[in-house]
Amino acid sequence: MTKDIPSVQDIVDRLLQQIYLKKLKPEEKLPPFRSHAEEMGVDPSMLRAALKQLETMNLLDIRRSDGTYVKPYTENAGLDFLSRLFSISPKENEGKVVDGFLVDEALAFWNMVFPEILMVATANMSPLDVKAFIGLIDRQIEGVDQVDILVDLDIELQDRVAERANNIVVTLLFNSLRPLRLRLTECFYRGLSRDTRLHFLAMKKKGLCRQMTGDLDLKWSAEEHRKILETYRRSMRQAMLREMIGDGPE
Repeated sequence: MTKDIPSVQDIVDRLLQQIYLKKLKPEEKLPPFRSHAEEMGVDPSMLRAALKQLETMNLLDIRRSDGTYVKPYTENAGLDFLSRLFSISPKENEGKVVDGFLVDEALAFWNMVFPEILMVATANMSPLDVKAFIGLIDRQIEGVDQVDILVDLDIELQDRVAERANNIVVTLLFNSLRPLRLRLTECFYRGLSRDTRLHFLAMKKKGLCRQMTGDLDLKWSAEEHRKILETYRRSMRQAMLREMIGDGPE
């Protein structure tokens, strides 16, 4: 059986995880190039291309005639770093990189940002937009027991929200965060009971119906959305703490 040859992206993912987990520490100098390639079991030209990608992401400092140094990601990296972490398949993770604590951090961010964008987008919706949104939510309700369907439809809803926000920064932000949004949305729906899923979807549909009649308080609707996200985040955090102290799930 032939051994799979790592691609440039495989090498990027491996090094990126090592940087995040601090297996490669800030300011650490990487081994000499050829010995590093041999140590990783990869083609030197592929390692060179991977290092250049990580330099572009502001994670490495490649100094001519001196070597390659790791940069502190918390001081230098952007959202592309986080999004890349969330895009890596769990089977490739070293030490389960995207654990519950990182998801919790990302959920906290999403809970601050998304309801505000939703409020702006809702104000820009036409009756036809509202009808299309309600149609997507009805399909979610029909597939309430199938997480994959819920996630795919929710991502489509999120993309339409970004479009209706009519702001190029929001559009580009949503594009960059797509892997993160996919993972968070999956975690969200998997963490809800069937009844809570139905309540959440019914709340969204009710708000859109009120939008069509002009009877929707946008601020109230955004806060209700935020409350459900925060309720899930608290329950997930409690489950993590129970696991840490060894009590196991209730």
